[in-house]
Amino acid sequence: MDHFVKHLCSLGMTVAAATLLTGCAFSPNSADEQAELADSDAAFGYEQSNWDRPFWQRWVDDARAQGRAEGQQAAARAEAPAASSVAVNDDDSGLRPKVGVYIQGADPDSLAAYSLTNALAARAREKGLTLIKPGELDDAVGGSDACAAETPVGCPQLLSIFPGIRGLLVITPETGGSGRMNVETRMRDTDFGIEYDSVSTALNIGPDDIGGSGSDIAVWSERILDMAADRIAIAPWFTHSFALEGDDMYISAGREAGLATGDVLAAHGEGSVVRSPSGRVVAWEPGPAVGRVRVKQFLGPNIAIVEQVSGQRPNPSHRLTLVK
Repeated sequence: MDHFVKHLCSLGMTVAAATLLTGCAFSPNSADEQAELADSDAAFGYEQSNWDRPFWQRWVDDARAQGRAEGQQAAARAEAPAASSVAVNDDDSGLRPKVGVYIQGADPDSLAAYSLTNALAARAREKGLTLIKPGELDDAVGGSDACAAETPVGCPQLLSIFPGIRGLLVITPETGGSGRMNVETRMRDTDFGIEYDSVSTALNIGPDDIGGSGSDIAVWSERILDMAADRIAIAPWFTHSFALEGDDMYISAGREAGLATGDVLAAHGEGSVVRSPSGRVVAWEPGPAVGRVRVKQFLGPNIAIVEQVSGQRPNPSHRLTLVK
C-alpha cells in the first residue's frame, strides 16, 4: 500500500450525524492566488494560523510529484476498468471504505506490532476494505492544532475528514510467557462517533505461527476485519472533502477506493439517522443531494481532485456518495 505524504498539520472538522458545519478559512498561497482551506483552525475556535503556505498545498505538491513518478503505469490503471476492480463488502457501490489501525501501549516497531498490522493489511482488500497503517495516522495528526490530543486515538473526528477513515481499530497487544500474546481490540466509528465494546483474544506467537495461513494471527485478523466491515455497513460508502484550491476540491478517496475519473459524487447533509434505544446510530440513509461533484484527477492512490457539477459546493461535513 502506498504511504500518505507527510507534513500534514492543522486539519479536521467536527463531524457528527446531527451537525452541519459551514465556513472556510483563507490562507495566502502566493502573491497572485489565495487558497481556500475548508477545514480551518477557526472552525475549532483556534486563532487562525498565519502561514506563508497552507499545509495541504505542500502535501499536494508532493503528491503530484509522486503521481508523475508513476508515469504510464498510473495512467493505464486509471483508464483500464479491469485494473480498478476490487473485492467488495456488503455495500453495493463496489467501493472500499478505509479502516485505520493504531497500536497502543506497545512499541510500534516491535515484532508483535509489525505482525498484527501486516496480518490485517494482507487481508483487508479481500474484505472490501482499505487499511491505513499507524504511521499514516500519526502523520495526519502530528503537528495539528485542529485536535488537542497527541495521538490519533484522541482525534477520531479529524481522521474521519483526513485521511478519511470510517473505522479506527485501536489494538493493545500484551505479550506473555510460553509464546502467548493477549490482544485487546477496540473499534470506533469515526464519522458517527460510535465506540464499540472491546474484544480480547489470546494468540500463539511462536516462530511458525506469525502471520501464516491458519495461524492464530491470521484467524484473528480475519475476525477483526469481518467485524469492522459489518460495523461500517450501517451506512453506504461515502467520503469527505478536506480542502479547496480555486474551483478544485480535494477528497479523501481515490483510485485505491475503487473510484474512476469521471465518477460523480453526490453531497448529502445529515440524511436520515436511525438510533437504537441507547442512542447509538445503527443506520444512515442519505437524504436528498444538495450538490454534485465529478472526479477530475487522482493524486496518489487515496486522494482525488473533484470539480463541481451542480448545486451546493460540498464542505467537510457533507458526506459524498457515489451516484449510480
